[in-house]
Amino acid sequence: MSPEVFPLSLTVFVLIWAAACWDLRHRRIPNKLVLAGVVVGMAVQWGLGGMGGLLDSLAGLGVGLAILMPGYLVGTTGAGDVKLMAAVGTFLGPYYALLAGLASIAVGGVIALGFLLVAGLSSGSAAPWSRYGLMLKTLFATGRPIYLAPAEGEVMGRKFPFAVSIAVGTSSLLIWLAWQSPLI
Repeated sequence: MSPEVFPLSLTVFVLIWAAACWDLRHRRIPNKLVLAGVVVGMAVQWGLGGMGGLLDSLAGLGVGLAILMPGYLVGTTGAGDVKLMAAVGTFLGPYYALLAGLASIAVGGVIALGFLLVAGLSSGSAAPWSRYGLMLKTLFATGRPIYLAPAEGEVMGRKFPFAVSIAVGTSSLLIWLAWQSPLI
């Protein structure tokens, strides 16, 4: 990790944690914040690497879009989350955008398991186990998967602020990259 990457990392930290705080509070990510992130990411990459940096930034934007787009298409991820990951990609380039996206998905999975655990221990919220069991039985009986939407009050039916997962996953990657730096 070269010395000019540290201010870049700080900028990404500010972007992702601002988005995470906004998502926690309002359950959405402002387009202006994401657009500012894209513009700054592309400008910084262009400034650091010229046309090659700009192309790397565009490729990172594409990878950021692509990694969360399947979740958006099936309705499990919001559009703001996809755009935020694309903005992160403009700073990180395609390879590190892929790693940040995978780390964010892993963090999101751990958080979702936490939600399931809380639902299993709490008598106040409906657990998804019977719904999951019915979907699994249908798959084995017919060979065709079906999706049953969560019932009212079910823990898996609640909106999940995925920007927090993006922030934790990307921050973890950036901290790991800094740790690997010969400057430390």
